Amino acid sequence: MSRGPGVWQRAILERIEAGKVVILTAAEHTHAEQNALRRATNTLEKAGKLKITSWRIDGRPRLIAVPLDMKVPEPHVITGLDGKQYRMPVRKYVVTDS
Repeated sequence: MSRGPGVWQRAILERIEAGKVVILTAAEHTHAEQNALRRATNTLEKAGKLKITSWRIDGRPRLIAVPLDMKVPEPHVITGLDGKQYRMPVRKYVVTDS
């Protein structure tokens, strides 16, 4: 039985509901925090509350959570040598925190 959204999910949903994007693989997050963010957003994406895409920020591909109504190009989905699927950005974007 679920007890509702967790701490990370609530924080992500607050930003998404405000129309902002959430950078999931930002350099300031620890490895454990990035894993927690990815797990939380994957669950929210499966529930239909947001979209996950990949943008190039500062020359690096970053996973980004965006509101459902935001117009963004679909990322390329590639399969790595490990058999996992990865989302790669289509082109460069500049993200500003407004």
